[in-house]
This record gives sequence, structure tokens and C-alpha cells, in this order.
Amino acid sequence: MQPLIDIANQVHALEKKVQKEGHSGSGYLRHIQRIRQSLAELGTTFHSPEGERYTETRTDVEASVAGESMGNLTITQVIKPIVSQHGQIVQAGIVIVERV
Repeated sequence: MQPLIDIANQVHALEKKVQKEGHSGSGYLRHIQRIRQSLAELGTTFHSPEGERYTETRTDVEASVAGESMGNLTITQVIKPIVSQHGQIVQAGIVIVERV
């Protein structure tokens, strides 16, 4: 199980790097999607909650708060994605949240 989680973390890191590069890395996205599909066939999926609203009641992420912790908080950076195997969370996401 841990090797599949490690692969999901590495694919997430690759996706972030390719997205930062823009069009120059777009050819890699197709390969990354194939790896995602293969992981899903093995029952492992992962999700980046970047841009989602954060509340203290969320159990699927471990958050570090940047700035004020009052008000509407949004996940602004994902260090590690939420990883699930056969529909059950096996790794909580590690995120940074901010008031936006």
C-alpha cells in the first residue's frame, strides 16, 4: 500500500511542476494522466484540494494557517494530496490555508 501512496505523491509533485511550466510541459500531462488512470485501476486515487474552502471540521487535510486564522479560509497550497484506496482515505492532505 505505501508504494502506491508514494507514487501518488510523486505524480502530484510532477503535475504541479508541469502546470508551473505552462505549455512547455503540456506533453507530459498526457503521460501523467495515464499514470493516474493506472493507479485508479489499482484502487488508488488522489485529489489536490487547492482552492477549496477550509474549515476546522475537515478531517481529510492537516492544515498550517498562514496569516490570520479568522474568517473565510481557503486552501492556497497543497504539499501532499489526499490519497484514497478503494474509497477510504489512507493519507490526509497536507495543506497551507490563508484568508483570501
